[in-house]
Amino acid sequence: MTLASNDIWKLLAGLGLFLYGMFHLEESIKNLEGRSFKLFLQKHTKKKLSAILSGTLVTAILQSSSIVNLIVLSFVGAGMLSMRNAISVALGANIGGTFNSWLVAILGFKVNLDSYTLPIVAICGIGLVLFNKHKQLRLISRIGMGIGLLFLGLGFMKESMELLLQNFDFKPYLDKPRVVFVLIGFVITALVQTSSATVVLALSALYTQIIPIETAVAVIIGAEFGTTIKLLLGSIGGIAAKQKVAVANILFNLITSVYGFLLIGPIIHFLSGVIGIHDPIYILVSFQTFLNISGVILVFFFLDTFADFLDRRFTEQTTTSTYFLETTSPEITDSALQMIDKEVSLFVYRVLKFNLDIIGASYADWPDNDFKKILLTKKKINGEHGYKENYNFLKQAEGEILAFYAQLSLTTLEESSQLHLNQVMASLRNAMYSAKGMKDIFEDIKNLSNSSNTIKYEAFLKMQAYLTNIYKDLSDVLVQDTKVEAFEILTRNLNAIKQEYEDWSNTFILQAGDKRFKELDISTLINLNREVYSSTKAIILSLKDLLLDKDNADNFENLSGFHLK
Repeated sequence: MTLASNDIWKLLAGLGLFLYGMFHLEESIKNLEGRSFKLFLQKHTKKKLSAILSGTLVTAILQSSSIVNLIVLSFVGAGMLSMRNAISVALGANIGGTFNSWLVAILGFKVNLDSYTLPIVAICGIGLVLFNKHKQLRLISRIGMGIGLLFLGLGFMKESMELLLQNFDFKPYLDKPRVVFVLIGFVITALVQTSSATVVLALSALYTQIIPIETAVAVIIGAEFGTTIKLLLGSIGGIAAKQKVAVANILFNLITSVYGFLLIGPIIHFLSGVIGIHDPIYILVSFQTFLNISGVILVFFFLDTFADFLDRRFTEQTTTSTYFLETTSPEITDSALQMIDKEVSLFVYRVLKFNLDIIGASYADWPDNDFKKILLTKKKINGEHGYKENYNFLKQAEGEILAFYAQLSLTTLEESSQLHLNQVMASLRNAMYSAKGMKDIFEDIKNLSNSSNTIKYEAFLKMQAYLTNIYKDLSDVLVQDTKVEAFEILTRNLNAIKQEYEDWSNTFILQAGDKRFKELDISTLINLNREVYSSTKAIILSLKDLLLDKDNADNFENLSGFHLK
């Protein structure tokens, strides 16, 4: 193996360490992101300008525009953020993403970190093993390891660039048109899925004077456009909201890349001659920052027109039976846990309405709430179809939730979060069991409601009335902000359906003795009563798992003495 090939492998090894360090940092940051970041974004994204500034600040802190975009998409899916403001946040994220370039330029090329890098890797590597069961210390060790590997890889790349400069003549290749280097920057970024790596390679080459500033800038311009590939791939086959965000980023980066390429010379002259930046390293990262800031200023006044264009171009095509999970990523665990809670709550609400539809009652007099509004917005969840189609939509929704749950379970969750998630899944299963029970007796209820036998018809009316009251009570406890009275309300209804089941069983047996029914009718009514009882009990147990903490849920189940298999 020649010296030059050794240098190339050292360069690639440095790049691998850098990328692995970035991976450690990003995974650690995902664990750090939480309620504070989401509340900040939610509060400061009401207007376009504040949305851009918020996207910039949060991305600078989190060091990952992809994480910010995932949070924003979950907000859009939950109806907490408009698409116009989501685009503004995404634009701000482009600016915030340049903060990482500044850190690398300042710490990696202007500060000698060699004496610190190895101790950081050593201490944090040992810490990852020693503190394996201590969450906070392990997270700190992982962040430190990410930083250490990042700068260790950066050191490898700088050294390999210097050796390559001594052993390889790059001058013939520098005569290629600048657009070739734009393409190189685009390809590298598209392959490694992060512009940070491309920026570091360009900075290393510039630092060792392998390439001039104009060529390094061309590589960075290509990297800026290459960052859109990850979002584009993630939007393929997705909902309209994802497609709008992806297209907005692509068009924005295309505009900035084109005018940045056309004005490389004037912008470099402005930064060096007017602003007074003479160090090529700082000129390069300043160019990247200038490109994004000026791009945002350029499109800021056309954001509404731009958003209107996207709204007309991308319309919602309903392909899923869920609502909150459409734009939620399992990778953002805090947001994912909140959204799966909301999705299962909506699912239980849909089952309550489905069961009400089966008995021919209406939920029109239920109080207005967010779930009721959602039912009016999406074809596959509004329940305005035949009972078989509505049941299939519920089954599809259950499958989508379970698939999301499976993805979420692959992430690192706290024990308390995993226990809560398991409880939520038990709620989902019980709700689906309830819907299946009512679906199975639809024809019997229909025959009962159309019966010419007065006793049978009156029995149907009584059943309809008491189930309507129970479903109304259960829907109220589901949507209310406070769950303080949930245990009492659920217990009361559980006792009520037990009593109704026993009363109806006794009534049907007495009426059978009086020969008021045929033998077939008696069997049908007894089975119908049992299925209604089991279905209603299941939806109560579903709410128990959804609304009560583990201790109260366990007490409730012991109190009921009933366990669904």
